[in-house]
Amino acid sequence: MTPSAPSSARRYDLDWIRVGAFGLLILYHVGLVYGVYGWHVHSVHTFEWMREAILITNPWRLTLLFLVSGAALRFMTFRRTPRQVARARFERLVPPLLFGAVVLVPIQSWIEAMDKAGWPGGLAGYAAWMVHEFSFSGLADGVPVNHLWFIVYIAAYSIVAILLWRRPGLIDRIGGWLETALAGPRLLILPILYLIAIRILLFPWFGVTNVLHWDWYNHALSLGAFVFGFSIVGRETLWRDMERYRWVALGLAAVALPIMMAQVWHPGGRAFWGVPKAMVYGLDQWATIVAILGFGSRHLRSRGGPVLTYLTEATFPLYLAHQTILVAAVWIIRPAHLPAGLEALSLLLITFLGSFAVYEVVKRIPAIRPLWGLKPAGGRPWPLDLEALRRPAARYHRRRRLLAVGIAAPLLALTVVAAAIAAYPGFDNATQYLSELGGSTAQAPIIFNGGVFIAGIMAGVAGIGFGLAVYALTEKRIAGAVIAAVFVLAGAGMSASTLYPWPDPRHMVINLALGIQLAPVLLLWGLASRRDLPRLKIFLTAIFVIMACLTVVTKHMVFPGTVNDANVGWWERAYALVLVGWVGVAAWLLDRKLLQEAGKSPSGGSVAQVAAPGE
Repeated sequence: MTPSAPSSARRYDLDWIRVGAFGLLILYHVGLVYGVYGWHVHSVHTFEWMREAILITNPWRLTLLFLVSGAALRFMTFRRTPRQVARARFERLVPPLLFGAVVLVPIQSWIEAMDKAGWPGGLAGYAAWMVHEFSFSGLADGVPVNHLWFIVYIAAYSIVAILLWRRPGLIDRIGGWLETALAGPRLLILPILYLIAIRILLFPWFGVTNVLHWDWYNHALSLGAFVFGFSIVGRETLWRDMERYRWVALGLAAVALPIMMAQVWHPGGRAFWGVPKAMVYGLDQWATIVAILGFGSRHLRSRGGPVLTYLTEATFPLYLAHQTILVAAVWIIRPAHLPAGLEALSLLLITFLGSFAVYEVVKRIPAIRPLWGLKPAGGRPWPLDLEALRRPAARYHRRRRLLAVGIAAPLLALTVVAAAIAAYPGFDNATQYLSELGGSTAQAPIIFNGGVFIAGIMAGVAGIGFGLAVYALTEKRIAGAVIAAVFVLAGAGMSASTLYPWPDPRHMVINLALGIQLAPVLLLWGLASRRDLPRLKIFLTAIFVIMACLTVVTKHMVFPGTVNDANVGWWERAYALVLVGWVGVAAWLLDRKLLQEAGKSPSGGSVAQVAAPGE
């Protein structure tokens, strides 16, 4: 089958659009926390104006994603057979879907059940919920997939597109017909008429259900966009017309958006059976899509680079993780009754940073990469690669594995704390210390104590990796040894404290862990001769300053009363987050540097950069 475009013509603009659309999806879901529509959990703050605000992206965001996904699938077909494409789609989509349905979505569903139906909390409540969901009666009602419905639809639409592609010349004929039919102004007019028609004829009857077998308006919209994107790859006349009419489309969208908002706001907007409303909706929908595709094609088509490469790979894991992280964050933060702006900012940061942290961890663990939508590392067979045992190890691989433990340790600690809070009904984040999660009043202290014990061991192991990394980069044995010793002592303090749960006085051995706040300064000392680590040095300096400020602003030191019994819990959470979280970031930056150094020179022998005179 002859493709209608060369296989080497990579479209970076479509990659940028896909990344941006998924980023908007995360912002959209955070917005739903404050909206008046039904969603999994809501903040104590809700705003009526969110009803109109979500229209900024709601009409076109998913349609654009399906269109770009169809185009991406078409690029896969240029170098593969239908069987190979189908297998690649199965390997990329099915493991994350199953993993998400069994592991990620139940957490969201359980929190929603506690919030809306009074389902019991704690470890016992979660275990009962899992039994309920995956019992015969629960499975008979269907397995909730929540935000993973998009994967289900992409898989189904991929099958449709592959079947169409198997018919010789069919896709080329469809693409040619679209190129002719949508030439000139018809590029704007005809799709808008189609979108208006299905909005009037199908939406009132079916709505949007996200249930594959009963979602006909959505299929008319999303499957149509998917096949459209699949068919127009390489049809340069269409893309040039999108560029040509991009400003016209942007102007139409700018006019349609406020009208659409007014129709939602005012009761009269539903007059005449909703036909005017459907017309404005379809106009905004397609005009925005054409504007985005046109500007992207004009300005981003050849703009690749490492940032895009990183974000493109990270998008699928971020999509999988973000909603579970967001729902859990709302459940944990909501009792604090923070001001709406501060709460929203906190949810955005937690969701984005938490999702990126998940990506940084899972991409380094070959056994779970495909579960998160990532290709097997190095093209290795999954789930088992026996040939890897025979391959020569890469330079610095042991040090990098130790640093990988350092990246995972903070994530484990944060996960353990979140699980321990969920297993402690009534835990007050404002007034109670974290150690109480493993104390006598906790219902399941083993969660906190066991998790912190393991995290302490991981911190010690990571410290050895830090010390060896510093030695590899600078040949400073003493600095490397001191850094490793500080981490090992800190990890020992964390682990030993769990053997004597609060309020046992011996629990205070955890103070050994506070020595880790000196580690940023020690790392700066050890890496002083390296001029090629400016980001790491700035980060370490900032972390030390932040920890120093948090230590000073307490009820014990310079500003007495700033932290008191009513808010000490939140102060401790912030301090612990910084104290533990910086380790993962520093380990990642050092890991990147070791990887870079490993590629510069042959194996065998340390590589150190010579300090400049006077440094």
